[in-house]
Amino acid sequence: MKILLVGGGSGGHITPLLAVASEIKKQNQDYRVAVISERLGFFNHLFENVHSVDDHYFINAGKFRRYHGRSLLKHFDLKTLLFNVRDLFKFLIGITESFVLLIRIRPDIIFIKGGYVGVPVGLIARLLRIPYITHDSDAKPGLTNRIIGKKALYNAVGMPPKNYRYKEDKMMYVGVPIGSDFTENHTSIRLKKRKELDLTQHDFLLLVTGGSNGAKRMDHIVHNVLKSLLNKNARLHIVHQVGKENDDIYQDYPPHLHARLRVSGFLKPLSSFIAAADAVVSRAGATAIAEVGSMAKPLIIIPNPYLSGGHQLKNAEIFSKDESALVVSEHDALEHSKLLSQDIQRLIDNPSLRNRLSERLHKRTKKNASLKIAELLINSAKNSDAAK
Repeated sequence: MKILLVGGGSGGHITPLLAVASEIKKQNQDYRVAVISERLGFFNHLFENVHSVDDHYFINAGKFRRYHGRSLLKHFDLKTLLFNVRDLFKFLIGITESFVLLIRIRPDIIFIKGGYVGVPVGLIARLLRIPYITHDSDAKPGLTNRIIGKKALYNAVGMPPKNYRYKEDKMMYVGVPIGSDFTENHTSIRLKKRKELDLTQHDFLLLVTGGSNGAKRMDHIVHNVLKSLLNKNARLHIVHQVGKENDDIYQDYPPHLHARLRVSGFLKPLSSFIAAADAVVSRAGATAIAEVGSMAKPLIIIPNPYLSGGHQLKNAEIFSKDESALVVSEHDALEHSKLLSQDIQRLIDNPSLRNRLSERLHKRTKKNASLKIAELLINSAKNSDAAK
């Protein structure tokens, strides 16, 4: 059996593929797993030394730039227009590359996680009558799945079905696929990592992770509040996963604070840092929230308001309504830094609030999504073969 996994554009589209690939191999090592991602993708390094992926292919993928919440002038400025025209040609090239690859690979089933790399693959899969399954992690489907989702065999979703407009008989509520390292023994991982970080049981570790999109603004927001928090709380320690080229963001901080402040562009494995943390500040990507929720940590969300479709805003709204996370809007945080500072201080001072938030987030995080998707792919491929 040959199973093709497709995704790219952000880490949130790639790490779920790795989790699904791992579960497929657990079912049967003889299953052939191939991946298609975007050529020169920023997160393609995540596929390095991954034994669950047998073959890795690259195609050109054109991105249609839209900016949620911004004026129409932003969408029609010269720079945006030039990028969109350039990427139209990349998309057309990607169509040709997808046709050649699908003929070559001949997969039994395709899993399309999302991201613009999925559009050319999905369109060619329809042309060649190869069954495919889409997946939406966010509460609002992305443009890719809105284009190709109608002809999918199934539409797997990460949030409750009421948030989507897919046909009920094709929609599968499976949750958000995450790596197995986020579901292992958290206590032993926590103790080991805190020892590595030289933390005592009385220290409070705040983990900040901004993601790839809009990380510069996120880092700026956090930078504006941490100095006063570190000065006020002698036991507070920070681990901040910063955006690209932001490693020196705290160079203006006094030297004595740097002993309790660790900065990195990439934390690996991220699961160990989440396990060690007492609280987490993150963007509102569904994968990041599921990773924190699986490890039952209190979470503060700062959604990126400019991503196309406003999907992070929709995610944040859901978690805010059921009080499973604290939400601070980016605009408010930029205008009034005390808002984020106050929420962090509340978590430091109030163990019962931390417990309540972590329990609610853990409860609403759907478990075993990677396994459910792997089984759905395998069973769908077998049924498709039987029907031929």
